Amino acid sequence: MSKNVNLSIAELKPQLKKLYQRSSKHLAFAAILVVLLIYVFMVWRISQLTAAEPLPEAESAALAQTAIPKVDKKAVERILTLEQSSSELHSLFNEARNNPFQE
Repeated sequence: MSKNVNLSIAELKPQLKKLYQRSSKHLAFAAILVVLLIYVFMVWRISQLTAAEPLPEAESAALAQTAIPKVDKKAVERILTLEQSSSELHSLFNEARNNPFQE
């Protein structure tokens, strides 16, 4: 029951020509379908990525790397005492509080 399979280009050309004639009608439809499937896959993947949550380890590592500036309470107290003792500084601070965007 074994067939002798000899493939040559001369034998394949007529078969490929028939196949091309039959499929050329549907080539534009197939191309549009492939593009639409790619778009659907991209939308599905984007929706997955937007709903993804970071791992707790990654979140704690990111929080550890961020440096939140701290205000020294002693420096604030010293600035306030200097403001109260100097009328020139007091007027300068008042002017800055009233109009912060003026240079």
